Amino acid sequence: MTYTNEEYAEMAIKANKDGKSLKIIDGELKIVESEPIALSDEQIISQNQVMKNSLLNEANEKIAILQDIIDLDMQESNEEEQLKQWKKYRILVTRADTSDINVVFPSKPE
Repeated sequence: MTYTNEEYAEMAIKANKDGKSLKIIDGELKIVESEPIALSDEQIISQNQVMKNSLLNEANEKIAILQDIIDLDMQESNEEEQLKQWKKYRILVTRADTSDINVVFPSKPE
């Protein structure tokens, strides 16, 4: 069966709106339940490493700012404690084994 661009676009929009997909079944375009995307272990490990790098970059930025505040004696309330917590967090993130497909990263300090 042949579909115009408009018909295809209309079906694609409807499928997307409903969280579904388009699939050709018996030569006919149908809206079906989306299948979960299965990632390989290598892809998961790669994503884990990207996440680890991102978390470390965020921790490094927080630590640098808090360290500047303390070095210049400009701290308010609990910024020394915050610095300590972010440093602990950074160590825990560094120790996270990204080769484990079920890696669990530590929670960020508040």
